[in-house]
Amino acid sequence: MGDREEIDILDSKVARLKVEYEQYFARVLKREPAKLRDEVDRTILAYSNKVINNTSLKFKLNALVAKYNAYKQYWTRVLRAIDDGTYVRKAEGAPEGPVAKGAAKPAPAPAVARAREKEDKDGAITDIYSKYIEARKKCNEPVDGITVEALKKTIDQYRKKIEEQYKTSNVEFNVSIKDGHAKLSITPKKAL
Repeated sequence: MGDREEIDILDSKVARLKVEYEQYFARVLKREPAKLRDEVDRTILAYSNKVINNTSLKFKLNALVAKYNAYKQYWTRVLRAIDDGTYVRKAEGAPEGPVAKGAAKPAPAPAVARAREKEDKDGAITDIYSKYIEARKKCNEPVDGITVEALKKTIDQYRKKIEEQYKTSNVEFNVSIKDGHAKLSITPKKAL
């Protein structure tokens, strides 16, 4: 058998290995396909020491090895997440594809999205308020008369100015202590 046929067989083994890992992550297979992975690793190692004069064959092998290395990194990351308990496996009847922790979720309906956005802003403002009050207390500054509503009004005013000036709606609020005084700073972020 020539190099071309062996590389084609290696390509099909890598494709089969990818499918078997996806089945393992979806709980279709009970064991990780370690035997096939070792076989592919040995074949790639054997070809790393072999001289291939045909440029197109060498290119195909290098592309296949790069693809396999990318798969290996992904599999290692998912296996680590499974070991740590942070990986959520696909359940029967769930949408296609495994869902890792922090993965993008489908967009909610517009009314729900607006309600969540308002809820997030209110929660963020409450968090900023508590940090600001804590910083003022550390600096021995008075906290009387500072309410969540007053801080929210001030934040909204500054947010509007920053959004108009920098043409972005993505801003970040930080509470810091500078020169012995509590400071609330607003930083515009680049639009995604």
